[in-house]
Amino acid sequence: MTTSDSAPCGLPRRTRRQLLRGVAGGAATAALTAGGMPQALYGQGTPIALAAPAGSIAEIDRLQRLIRVELLLEYCYRHVLTGSILTARSSRTIAPFLGQVQAQVAALVRQLAARGGLMPAGPTSVDQANRLLGHRRVGGRLGQLRGDKDALRLLLSTEQVVIGAYFVALLKLEQPALLELCAQIMAASSQHDAILRLLLSKRDRLAAAAPYGLVQGLQ
Repeated sequence: MTTSDSAPCGLPRRTRRQLLRGVAGGAATAALTAGGMPQALYGQGTPIALAAPAGSIAEIDRLQRLIRVELLLEYCYRHVLTGSILTARSSRTIAPFLGQVQAQVAALVRQLAARGGLMPAGPTSVDQANRLLGHRRVGGRLGQLRGDKDALRLLLSTEQVVIGAYFVALLKLEQPALLELCAQIMAASSQHDAILRLLLSKRDRLAAAAPYGLVQGLQ
């Protein structure tokens, strides 16, 4: 999955470096809204494949896996954003990510429901979330973060787990609508990855935010 020179289906091409210049200049929200995020996921454009055939057991299982990891990411964003650990800049920059993750979950749930699958449960407590983070080998634990950088590193690692889940899904799935949806969400998560890296870098170094031309996350 190339994030340096490609954009989600139907969207104009724009490089990660162009996107990140806006963030480095303090325009994170504008960059994410106008610069290549999959707009169909976030209430603009044509909804992605709302109608779907009855799915195979493998498709349903894969969608449930993706929803579980997205629900974990959603919980982490909500926990961090409702606390007081982030700096004002970090909080302002990543605030839109929570709504975007929720939109990604909604898009997956539509596909799951169309295939007759049952909605999986997400974490409902910090202890549950931390057990899931440990299972996925994410460093850091909610409730034990010591500052802004700790929180950003935990979110970055969790985003990379999400990206890895979509990387695997793209290898396993065959139905075109699901492949398109997974590619778009993976691209969106890769932009989150880049912005979080930028916030963690010294002096807003763009090279640190997008060190690789290809992304595959953590599996």
